[in-house]
Amino acid sequence: MKIYIAIMTVALLVCYGEANATDYHSQPIDLDYTEKSSELPPAFLAEVFQARRERILEKMQGDVAIFSTSDPQNFYYGTGFDQAPAIAVLSPDSEHPFTLFIRHANPTMVLWDGPRYTKKEAKEIFGADEVYLLHEFDEIIPQLVRDAKSVSLLFGDEFIKETLENRVPPRSNFLIHSDLSEILNEMRVIKDPWEQDLLTHSVDVTSRAHQRALKHIRPGKYEYEIKAEIEYVFQKNGCGTGFNSIVASGPNATFLHYPMYDRQMQDGDLILIDVGAKCNHYTADVTRTYPVNGKFSPEQRELYQLVLDAQLASIEMMKPGIGTLEPHHRATEILLEGLYELGLITELDSWWQRRFYIHYAGLHYIGLHVHDVGHFADIVRSDRDQYVLNTEIKGRPMEPGMVLTNEPGIYLVEDRLDHLNELFGRDVDHAELQRFEWAVRPTYEKYSGIGIRIEDDVLITETGHKILSDSAPKSIEEIESIMSQQSDK
Repeated sequence: MKIYIAIMTVALLVCYGEANATDYHSQPIDLDYTEKSSELPPAFLAEVFQARRERILEKMQGDVAIFSTSDPQNFYYGTGFDQAPAIAVLSPDSEHPFTLFIRHANPTMVLWDGPRYTKKEAKEIFGADEVYLLHEFDEIIPQLVRDAKSVSLLFGDEFIKETLENRVPPRSNFLIHSDLSEILNEMRVIKDPWEQDLLTHSVDVTSRAHQRALKHIRPGKYEYEIKAEIEYVFQKNGCGTGFNSIVASGPNATFLHYPMYDRQMQDGDLILIDVGAKCNHYTADVTRTYPVNGKFSPEQRELYQLVLDAQLASIEMMKPGIGTLEPHHRATEILLEGLYELGLITELDSWWQRRFYIHYAGLHYIGLHVHDVGHFADIVRSDRDQYVLNTEIKGRPMEPGMVLTNEPGIYLVEDRLDHLNELFGRDVDHAELQRFEWAVRPTYEKYSGIGIRIEDDVLITETGHKILSDSAPKSIEEIESIMSQQSDK
């Protein structure tokens, strides 16, 4: 393991120059070779994590910071160490400013679970000034906080808090702050150049997976077969899945997080594919919707173009200074006007009719988590009635280095009109609901069972934005052209 790590470290230092997120799509992608991405950012850069720890020290309230793998993503973000369980202590005035506590790699555990970093490797690779074993934490921690008047912890890390309360001699002026989660979450909002490269790579792998899927989609195949083709590309590139893949055909595409893969695709279906490769901890999130037989029906084409128009107009707004919810509101406006013209809405100023079709805000951060952390807007995410239609809530101004998705959609669940009273009956008169149902049902049934989502991953730059997933086909003409070429083979 030591030899491997040494070789890897040297290779990374040699290969990593001034690459940035703009380098990855400089050459067109060969659609006959979508399995393997040629770009591979460094897996670890010690100086990046050192800079992060210095920022934590600048921002924290405590004299000492203690955080553990109780929050594995934030722990990794601050240390680069990803073998749980572990504890890190940052003590700027100490002889050893960065101390790690790691699990002992006893021979039996190694036999079953594989190698773990030794104390020496933790020092050499991750830059720890001192390394102890986890069972020594109770004994060592009183010494590390002996001269501190306060300590900063992750929110909800009860183990560390209880250990401090039980092991540190009582002092009236000793304070425990739970500010590290907020600090780390906020730091994660703006991606540094290395993170931008990592995300660009994950998105590139995901886009290649979409390209491969297009080669295999056809009537008679099962959803799980397409899922396998997608995740083959992930595995081929040394990546996993950042979340449970969504591969939903026909009416299944109307369910936002469809969890199964057992339907056989039929001629005339659409298939919605929402997937993300997780490469070296960083997760992409790219959605496309394709016609199973290679050709959109007139109804599918109408709704697909409406979603695409909304998304393109929404992405165009994404630049520094624009609120994170403003592109969502723009997409919503276009979607609702289109639905009104099609006869699926009878009153554009009706809040509940609008809410019948708009289910979520179309942007979110990506990074170490597919819905990455950090302040997004002054909203409660679960209270969608509060903000999805409220254009007064603009969200946090975008900044260079943010990476967000943009994913408008239309979902016409087959029997949803039958549940109007359950959905809105508390706030809307039954007669009004019935009039709406009678007016729109003929048109709704024409489009019933169609679900469409188009999602790209977008980097905010100094002057605007860059669509990282632009190599995944999404125009009607491009999709149909590629699928017709495949059907000819």
